[in-house]
Amino acid sequence: MSDAALPEYRRDPVSGRWVVIAPERSARPMTLAHAEPHHRDADGRAECPFCEGMEHDTPHETYALRAPDTVPDGPGWRLRVVPNKFPAVRPIAEVVAKSRDTFFEARPGFGRHEVVIECARHVSDPVALSDDEFRDVLLAYRDRVAALSSDPRCEYVTVFKNVGAEAGASLAHLHSQIVATPMVPDAVVAELAGANAYYTREGRCVFCDIIARDLADGRRVVAESTHFIALAPFAPRFAYETWVLPKEHDSRYETLTDIRAGELAGLMRRVLAGLDRVLRSPAYNYYLHTGPARSAALPHYHWHIEIAPRTARAAGFEWGSGWFINAVPPERAAEELRELM
Repeated sequence: MSDAALPEYRRDPVSGRWVVIAPERSARPMTLAHAEPHHRDADGRAECPFCEGMEHDTPHETYALRAPDTVPDGPGWRLRVVPNKFPAVRPIAEVVAKSRDTFFEARPGFGRHEVVIECARHVSDPVALSDDEFRDVLLAYRDRVAALSSDPRCEYVTVFKNVGAEAGASLAHLHSQIVATPMVPDAVVAELAGANAYYTREGRCVFCDIIARDLADGRRVVAESTHFIALAPFAPRFAYETWVLPKEHDSRYETLTDIRAGELAGLMRRVLAGLDRVLRSPAYNYYLHTGPARSAALPHYHWHIEIAPRTARAAGFEWGSGWFINAVPPERAAEELRELM
């Protein structure tokens, strides 16, 4: 691979924000047509690299749930995790530093980029998974976050899912992605800083206070189970944005137990099914925010999953100001979701 194709982190000298320059990503296959609803399968599904029987078309699996009499990288699995064939970042052995410039600061694009292939059959709607299958996905997230966090070079592990072409999905077959990086992403740094400032001032976790106030008020609660809550945040960037959080304080997703993963799976499926009904199967992203790799239990931070439907495109004001315009009050969004769940 030429140096020109290697990934790289670059830091903006004005804002300090980091971006990832990843030339290899342009070569990934695109089978979803632009704006295609996520519930429609792509043409050519027999050649889908994520379907059972096509294991030769992916890198060697790093994690799998499969029948006991089957072999790695062969049929008989119900979930697989493989390195991304077109990664945004790469293991350090494959990258080299390009510059020592402290003004235009760049770093090698080190990291690990994996794909969670969520089921063997060719389906594109997460709600098509059973509760047990969704639980297996959540447990795969937990186990891979823990494994990748054990590498001292990794400071954060991002888990995310793109559903539909408008949300960035290039293949219809259900999958999520996991990216381990040597820095904590800017969005999480901002959350950690804000949460720490609140804790220093009030002596309480801001997320715990959000949960308590929303449970008391009720208008922004979308759904809840014994140990988890789904709510429309008070100041959402996106119409029908929904957060899913554990009711009890916990800063690390890796502590999720098998039993509670099953409970969380049921709640997630209910919420996503509600979004499908209200918004007629929209494209959306969801992503996990958790404590940094190897961090101790943080009294000020609370892991959570954010679900962001793609109901409108960011335009000039959003890009120019960094402020989002949302036409749907969260109280109304939560009410509509509750009614159709």
